[in-house]
Amino acid sequence: MTFVRKILLPVAFIFVAYGAYAQALVPVEQLQAHSKREIPTGYSPRLNVLTLMPKGNLHYLFPFYHAFKDEDKFRKIYTDKGYYSELSEYFAFAGDYQTAMQYLEKSYDSVDDATRHKVFRMVEGIRDVEHVDAWKYIHFAARNRRVVMINEAHDKPQHSAFVLSLLADLYKEGYHTLAMEMLNNSSSRELSRLRLSTGYYTAEPVMGELVRAALAMGYRLVPYVDTAMGHLPATRDSIGARNIYRALQEDTSSKMLVVAGYTHISEKAGEDGFVPMALAFSRMSGIDPLTIDQTDMTEESNFGYGRVLYQAYLQKYPLKTPSIALVNNSPVNVIHGDLYDLSVIHPPTTYQDGRPAWLNLGGLRQPVTVKPSSPAVFLVQAYYHDEVLQNENKPWQLVPADQTYIAGGKKLYLLYLQKGKYTVYFRDIDYHILNTLNIEVN
Repeated sequence: MTFVRKILLPVAFIFVAYGAYAQALVPVEQLQAHSKREIPTGYSPRLNVLTLMPKGNLHYLFPFYHAFKDEDKFRKIYTDKGYYSELSEYFAFAGDYQTAMQYLEKSYDSVDDATRHKVFRMVEGIRDVEHVDAWKYIHFAARNRRVVMINEAHDKPQHSAFVLSLLADLYKEGYHTLAMEMLNNSSSRELSRLRLSTGYYTAEPVMGELVRAALAMGYRLVPYVDTAMGHLPATRDSIGARNIYRALQEDTSSKMLVVAGYTHISEKAGEDGFVPMALAFSRMSGIDPLTIDQTDMTEESNFGYGRVLYQAYLQKYPLKTPSIALVNNSPVNVIHGDLYDLSVIHPPTTYQDGRPAWLNLGGLRQPVTVKPSSPAVFLVQAYYHDEVLQNENKPWQLVPADQTYIAGGKKLYLLYLQKGKYTVYFRDIDYHILNTLNIEVN
């Protein structure tokens, strides 16, 4: 098959500061209008759950059709907050981080002006804080540990990008096992290569790149979630902890990196007595894991008050790289001081043609502009060419390297891709494939 050698076009990219959302509005409005006005392909009025996997295949626009067309129904099913939170995740999956953050903010309780002023005054009074590079500090702290646990938010792919940046050096330090909450733990799982059956959240493209990178380095992937139905949250966390400990015992020579969502890696019991996974693991194994939070101090945080605190903190300390806060040479957590060993403070996102600059994965990928094949193109997806060939030229079960529906400068689509060969799929708003293009990134 002949490949077109892709030359990066000299487009004048505009870097947009945190909070600028204008470029993303047009395609989102198109998607809303299409879903409400038409009967999108595959739409079913009987569906009562939002999903990316109709009929067992990946379809990144499918949840939007139903969420927008049957909005009242899904607000009742998920509650208003849950509805916005779900959509935030699906926008992140589709490559629209700006809109994902808009919907995440909608899912929070509001913070009144008096509280905002109080938070900003409180942060302004903080003294004697210094900041160090999070990447370097974590590698130093991990050297004498057997287990590192780091969390992520499902609607913030930059957390996966940061974990990916840790993999190579941790592997050199003996961390050869990667346990992930988002991996499929059923008999249908595929852990030797990335496919839909690898996991639901691994279908998010940056998380997919994390899985690919780990496999290429030689990490052993370990799923650990409780698969039984009907268990209470405390039971599920305890079973997850037991599965992690069992995997660690199976390979006593390997250290383990664990990636989990949100407070599952908390080392403190909840006020109601709830024992999170990290604490349960520590109690049963006698191993004290290094726990690292990313969710509190990333833009928008993970709750309304945290969002305001993040804004106030970054106004006082305009950080440009992921950092750890230190007081008297000891790490401190700005929001939840005693839940985790370390808290990563991520800087606000800058945007290039409507897309986060951190999608370059620390220089692993480069920006590539793609010209749409026709005016009807809505979504552009780049798949690894080898993966497409191995799957008989069918992308239905594959995770794109990157994708977007945001048309930037000169109506070109900006993708972030590693060096290699790709098949680009051009889809219309009904997810029909209009055309394909083979490219090579050098």
